[in-house]
Amino acid sequence: MSELGDRILLLIVAATGVSVLIAGWAGGLVEAEAGGWTELALFGFLGFLVFVLLVGLWRGFGEIG
Repeated sequence: MSELGDRILLLIVAATGVSVLIAGWAGGLVEAEAGGWTELALFGFLGFLVFVLLVGLWRGFGEIG
């Protein structure tokens, strides 16, 4: 398997874990506690956080090889 394929598979595994942790657990807390614009802002922040973590993981996996 190529280096790019390995990185993509690692990113898929990491994305699943990060998404479950941040978007699932923290998103459930936001859904239960917040409402209105506050809820939308918190969900936007959680989505941005997931994106930043995945970009960081992608770059980190690139430095391993």
